[in-house]
Amino acid sequence: MTDRDKIKAIQAILGVEADGIIGFHTRTAFLGLQSHSATLTLPDDQNVHSDHTGSPEWHLGKASSFADPADVAAFDRCKGRGGTDQECFKVGDNGIGCWGDLCTQGRGPSCALPPDDMIDRWGSVNAAKHKLVEVAANGVKVTCVLRDRMPYKKNITNGAVIDLSPDAVTSLGMTPPVMVSASWRWL
Repeated sequence: MTDRDKIKAIQAILGVEADGIIGFHTRTAFLGLQSHSATLTLPDDQNVHSDHTGSPEWHLGKASSFADPADVAAFDRCKGRGGTDQECFKVGDNGIGCWGDLCTQGRGPSCALPPDDMIDRWGSVNAAKHKLVEVAANGVKVTCVLRDRMPYKKNITNGAVIDLSPDAVTSLGMTPPVMVSASWRWL
């Protein structure tokens, strides 16, 4: 049995698509089986940390969406007119998270949080990279990977406490763009 066949067998047990590639859905399903804090080293050398003993504190507020097709198109139009990144982020999003991750549709549920929340929980923005976040909205919960950052809380003008990628919004049963009451917590 090849390594890829072994991964497919594990994926079949986890109930995800058995394609032999360890991606977001395989990682999330595997981490959901764990009952204690652990770090899983994956073939692509990205570590996904699951801290199920972390704070059960829910943060309440509004969730906005980012990196949806209209958001990316608005950013691209601005850039096409010669706008700077800073100017274009005021009208849209480039779909690339602060650590270089793609956050656009088809990349799995992801989110962005203010640096304040990352620093409070993990000590730094970089230490929060790819941590898991549970989001509840619209009567549904979804597990997201932290792939981007929002402005510091004092600089947020729309009142959002979390930004959700298109896949996160869709998983919550909505269509982007959204601004919806939500809550979130670290996993």
